[in-house]
Amino acid sequence: MKNSKTKKYLLLTGLIVVLIAVGYINFALGNGATNNVAANSSSLPKISGAVSADDLAVMSSASFDDYKANRQNVRDTEVAYLDSIISDTKSDTATIKDAQDQKMEIVQSMESELKIEGLLVASGFSDAVVTVQTGSVNVVLKATEISKEQAAEVLEIVKNQTGEAAQNIKIILQK
Repeated sequence: MKNSKTKKYLLLTGLIVVLIAVGYINFALGNGATNNVAANSSSLPKISGAVSADDLAVMSSASFDDYKANRQNVRDTEVAYLDSIISDTKSDTATIKDAQDQKMEIVQSMESELKIEGLLVASGFSDAVVTVQTGSVNVVLKATEISKEQAAEVLEIVKNQTGEAAQNIKIILQK
């Protein structure tokens, strides 16, 4: 009996050590990726109104309209920030050019997102939120499930509007 309890405690201790090791590795790899991104950034901070798929997956607590309004507010702030850089007489030519390029990227993303969201609603989905970034498109649909045909239709719409490959398009379903 005593030997059985000892084995259980050793097993539990071993599992805890493995869990801590996995957590440490996850933390270390996560910080390494963040450091590489920071090291490669230019002097002008890169800003973008799009959010990650993880942020979109949490949308069930907020309505689609609230998210869209918040996204617009963030983008308005970003565009105002870029406009201040562009109009600042102390900004050099390279900084102004970079700010103009970032502003154009935001405007193009906004236009693509609006078109895709409209086409998805016109296709029969009750609501949709789309974020477009270079190399990644996230589509959140207000639906509990979709058929293969509907998924193919969503992919076709997004591919036609953005030119992104299917493997760069993520479809997320929300109630």
